[in-house]
Amino acid sequence: MRENITVADAINKGKIKLVYLPMCLLFLSIGSGFFLQYLQILDGWIIPVSFVVGFVLSWLAWSYFVVEWKIWAFENVRNVHELKRKAIEQKLIWNDESWFNKTQIISYEQKQKLNYLDKKFLEKDVYKDDLNVPKETFIHYSKASLIFGIVIGLAFVIGGFYFFETNDQIIVVLLFGALGSYFFISSLLKLFSKSPRIILSSEGILLHKNELMKWEYITKEMTEIRSSGKHTNYYLVFYYKNKQQEMQIDDLEIDNDKLENLLQVYRVRFEKKHPT
Repeated sequence: MRENITVADAINKGKIKLVYLPMCLLFLSIGSGFFLQYLQILDGWIIPVSFVVGFVLSWLAWSYFVVEWKIWAFENVRNVHELKRKAIEQKLIWNDESWFNKTQIISYEQKQKLNYLDKKFLEKDVYKDDLNVPKETFIHYSKASLIFGIVIGLAFVIGGFYFFETNDQIIVVLLFGALGSYFFISSLLKLFSKSPRIILSSEGILLHKNELMKWEYITKEMTEIRSSGKHTNYYLVFYYKNKQQEMQIDDLEIDNDKLENLLQVYRVRFEKKHPT
């Protein structure tokens, strides 16, 4: 086992075979159906058939390549716990108990290989210090997202007055004005605030206006992706004295991968100072 592939690289390679390729097959099948119907080569029945064929082809592609990717990824990535968690979050694979795993196309040799690689999950993930990371990291709101909020707020206010001028509807003015004022004022206050939302160090995690939570009482720190329909949100999640703490990080000046890397670095530094 070389274990020289990063989690991010493994996830990116997995997306090509397990997300993008199945999607291409689905859209290609549907597009072919519409094209054949447009040329009047086949009647309208080809449209629903192309949807079914596309879905079957995309699922077969995932079923075939998922085992191949798992073997390659779990063999060449050191931190398999992190890899598996992120692969499930990003819909590359399913939870172990999911019925969909039964649709995997797997040979006897591949099954034996995966059983052998399961031994790696008995070991903890290993992380290293990064000298480029400062002693403390201050994380603020993203200026781009705040400016966007200000623009949206102004647009709502202007839209409200426009409706009032054209339709004389005071309720619309009040509704748009209230929403616009909220977005504008809240975004403006955050833009000029100098107080960071998160402070990370080898001592612990400090969330906005809270007390410092020390590493010795923190467990299961990570970033988490939560999807609901078409909406995806990112969270900082950890347990402090066995109580779950979380903060949405979508509008912060840091992405979830970089934040998780910082959590790992500061955890390593704490453990170096306080070896068990």
